[in-house]
This record gives sequence, C-alpha cells and structure tokens, in this order.
Amino acid sequence: MIDKIKTADEAVAVIGDGASVMIGGFMACGTPEILIDALVRKGSKNLTIICNDAGVPGRGVGKLLSNGQIKTLIASHVGLNPEVARRMNTDVPEDKLECILVPQGTLAERIRAGGSGLGGFLTPTGVGTIVADGKQVINIEGRDYLLELPLKADFAFIRGTVTDKFGNTIYNGTTKTFNPMMATAAKHVIVGACKIVEVGEIDPNNVATSGIFVDVIVGGEQQWQI
Repeated sequence: MIDKIKTADEAVAVIGDGASVMIGGFMACGTPEILIDALVRKGSKNLTIICNDAGVPGRGVGKLLSNGQIKTLIASHVGLNPEVARRMNTDVPEDKLECILVPQGTLAERIRAGGSGLGGFLTPTGVGTIVADGKQVINIEGRDYLLELPLKADFAFIRGTVTDKFGNTIYNGTTKTFNPMMATAAKHVIVGACKIVEVGEIDPNNVATSGIFVDVIVGGEQQWQI
C-alpha cells in the first residue's frame, strides 16, 4: 500500500502559483487549519480558492486572504471578513481581489456535479438577478432555469475527524460541510486529520470519503477546531 502520510509542509509543496484549491468547512468550522497554515508558509500566490466563505480574520481562508495569496475567491458568504470588501474595492492592482459570489446551494451542487462527472444542472435560483448574468437560461414547462456548470479544482483541502492510512475518512458534526463533496471534485486531495488509524479500524458503514479519492494524509489537526 502506498504511504500517503506526509507532513503539512510536504503535502503543500506541490501547490504552485496560480493553482485552484477547494477548502472545506463552514465559517472556518471543519476547515483544515493545519493545511492552510502550511500554505501560508509556502506563500503560493495568485490562487483561486473555492470555498463556502472567506473565514474570519485569523482563521480559515482568512489567513490566506490576509497574506495576499488569493487572486480569485469563489464563495457564497464573505460578510464575516472585512478584508474581502477592502480588497475588492482597492485601487492597487496587485492587491485586487476578484470575488465571485455563488448562492450556497448552487455552490454545493456545482462542486457535486464536478465530482460526479456531470455537465451541469438546472436551477431556478438566481433567475432575474445578477446571478444570471452571462448564463444560459432554459425554459421548461413555462419556468426559467439557469444552467450552472460544474466546479473542479487542482487541489482540495479537507478535514477529517478520523482517517485511516489508506485515506478512508469520517467527519464529525459540522465538519461534514463541503468536505465530502470537495474530496471528489479535485485532482489532488489532501486530508488534514485529527486522528490517523490503521486500515480496518473504521467501520465501513461510517466512511464518508473513500480512500480512493485521497492522495495525501496529514496528521495533527486539532480536534477542537470543529
């Protein structure tokens, strides 16, 4: 069996400038802080980050934002981090942030579509609003729907409560938010695990992410960071 266990710094060494990274969690709950900290240390620039939100100052995606590493943010809620508005409205070109807001349910389904190999899906959410700008509108039985395209990424950071050495992962509580679907929608998946166990110690009925999706496992994620 391939040894997937690495240190956090080893795990993010492959992430270069301009990469796209999905990061699981909800308002920094269920976000793999140990991986974000390593990416901050590496300093990769011009990243496209796909996540639910911008975290808060000093936590979650907020660390990457404060460090000037994000060029494009694709998210559904950014109001808890004032850095987003500042960087969206700055006149300094190198500090300018492109923020693409996506309705939360649509964001989840776009990621799920990317992981499932679908060409997209239809939703009434956003019809008649700026969300519809530039998108194809399809009328079915008298009702308009937007064609939303799948989202994929080069990398995904997910946070596992318990992960075995093959990568089979279970999530506790709110850590289930976005992590399982992102694990299917990226080319290279890194798990920040609170606990690493031997293969066979996890009941197969409890596995939420199969190890076939996981490329690298990093231990040491703090249990309290739910």
